[in-house]
Amino acid sequence: MGDLPSYLQHESFVRTGKKKTGGPNMRLVRLEMDKPSLTVTAYIFNKFVHPVEDRYITPREAACLQDFPVDFEFKGNLGQIHKQIGNAVPVKMAEAIGREVKKYFKLLNKSGEKKIFSYFTGAGGLDIGFEKASGSDVQFKTVFSTDIEDYVGQTINFNRPEWNFCLSDIRNLSPQEVRQFTDCEPDIIMGGPPCQSFSVAGKQKATLSPLGNLYRDYIKHIAELNPEIVIMENVYGLAQVKSANVISNIYNAFEDIGYDLIHRELLAADYGTPQKRRRLFFVAAKNLHYFQFPAPTHTENDNLLGLPCYVGAGESFKSLGKPIYRD
Repeated sequence: MGDLPSYLQHESFVRTGKKKTGGPNMRLVRLEMDKPSLTVTAYIFNKFVHPVEDRYITPREAACLQDFPVDFEFKGNLGQIHKQIGNAVPVKMAEAIGREVKKYFKLLNKSGEKKIFSYFTGAGGLDIGFEKASGSDVQFKTVFSTDIEDYVGQTINFNRPEWNFCLSDIRNLSPQEVRQFTDCEPDIIMGGPPCQSFSVAGKQKATLSPLGNLYRDYIKHIAELNPEIVIMENVYGLAQVKSANVISNIYNAFEDIGYDLIHRELLAADYGTPQKRRRLFFVAAKNLHYFQFPAPTHTENDNLLGLPCYVGAGESFKSLGKPIYRD
């Protein structure tokens, strides 16, 4: 933090007193042009400084670190926009998963349009990634999306009205209501139950928190709606929770409803995202023989395979114009 001007060094980052207590509860870092950022969070202004300018990065620049299209517009107040960006699945990471799901359907000789029911949709990074993974043989189409936050609905309805957003708490939403809302059956169900309870950056309260058990409601919907394949995404800290056998519980829950399950930790930078964000992905299906997790498309250093190096944070938004500040 030493190279940052004083007006960017908030007083909460300075240790005080004889014992120099207090101080930063998170790192404030300057991004680099040719290296990926650390994990983007909802606290954009407390974490990242522009690579060459003495200012915090803008929400639009943070959205570039998450691979969102430049014309994708986030709705809500500034804090709500930060949350949508920081909590999203990086689009290119989701696209890599989507390409493998596309192969899965092709190996099953099931081409054509595949309908997606999207839960805990947030800003829709997972859904946009699957959109981008679509091809002439298999096309992914989100036909239902849901989230508990009204500002998320505003974002989805503005950018993707065809996703048929339903504002609801999954604990109060029945699979029967979803069927009535969509008038169709899903080929894919995907979503990321809220992960604050499992985050390494958080307190890992896990299943002691009501939010930590929302994956059970998610699985209830899967059991009733019976999709061909399921994607569930969460923070990698889920695998490190010491207070409960969360991973085992998830495997048992899927086994109870007749699905095989595999999971893997993936690094977003390995798939072209300019960010070292780790996420845990679960994939469930009646027959997982035809699915495999995506191989990396990028690498940190020069390599014999000829893969391109990681995308730099600054490179991802250098084409943006000068930021316009609202009053």
